[in-house]
Amino acid sequence: MKVLPLAKRWHWLATVCVLHLVGCGGGQNTQMPQAQTLSVGTEIVVGFYNVENLFDTKDNTRKADDDFLPQGRYEWTQDKYVVKLDNLAKAIQSMKGGPDILGVAEIENRKVLEDLVQRQDLQSKGYRIVHDESPDARGIDVGMLYQPETFQLKDYKAYEVKLPGIADFKTREILMVEGSINETPVYVIVNHWPSRREGQEASEPRRVAAAQKVNQIIQDIQQRDPNPCILIMGDFNDDPQDKSIAEVIGAKQSMGSVENNGFYNPMYNLLDRDSRGTLTYRGKWNLFDQVLVSEDLIHGDEGLQYVEGSTQIHNVDLLKVGGEGRSRQMPRRAIYRGEFKENGFSDHFPVYMRLKVRD
Repeated sequence: MKVLPLAKRWHWLATVCVLHLVGCGGGQNTQMPQAQTLSVGTEIVVGFYNVENLFDTKDNTRKADDDFLPQGRYEWTQDKYVVKLDNLAKAIQSMKGGPDILGVAEIENRKVLEDLVQRQDLQSKGYRIVHDESPDARGIDVGMLYQPETFQLKDYKAYEVKLPGIADFKTREILMVEGSINETPVYVIVNHWPSRREGQEASEPRRVAAAQKVNQIIQDIQQRDPNPCILIMGDFNDDPQDKSIAEVIGAKQSMGSVENNGFYNPMYNLLDRDSRGTLTYRGKWNLFDQVLVSEDLIHGDEGLQYVEGSTQIHNVDLLKVGGEGRSRQMPRRAIYRGEFKENGFSDHFPVYMRLKVRD
């Protein structure tokens, strides 16, 4: 990250704090809550949720958001938008009462996150927002919600992903958020990698390019912090065993095989394509939504520790289609086959894991 001269750095920090108070808290708080000192053994819930097309009802003439306008394909009215927000708030609250840190994907802009955290089921959590406007042609971004009593924000940066052979193609940026928990530096890398629309094999080089960018981000972090606590989360549009994650990032399927500054992917333990995953396509389950943890979170001896076996797909009945038939276990979407479902959420299940304060 660019290092500012000291005088400018204080001015920048003061500006960020003012903007943070005005823009993130929805106006109900006049002071920024301070991060609390957490006792040994305290657990922190970290999650990720692709909320599927969380658009507002206003036209952004620079983005392809026409389907999500009152006169658009889905007749996306304010009433439908509010129902979607309320449902997503219920889904997030049902994740252990609301994660301390939650990465999100498929959001149109910062405003939809501001509206989301003000819903009744989330107001008491006091969530703050990290967001950067992405160049994605559809206008969907990634972002992060966090509870400031647990996570103290220091900085963030968005990284552009250049795709091989299609230099003018605009995809979602990768968001890196730097902060601390109990004075332990923590880095959260939030992703939404290119889709498989042209097929898995044809589109794989794009996700490999995204994974290579993540590796560059990791190297940048490691140059400043030799033993970093890093969480890589997102909708990768790849499964744990696919090239982008297993080979390029090198995320291991067992904690014992993770080497210095490597990564462990606890999602391997949840792989069962016949019945388990975070989303389905044409009857096939995939586990695209994942959270990877760095070596220091499993082998380090101070700060924070990954709670072994704590990773979960949050596929509770509330979020399932239910009823009878093959689709009963699938995520319950808000828009399905062009029709709005008032009891719908997203086409993805969220995922979460737990960290704890070490002895």
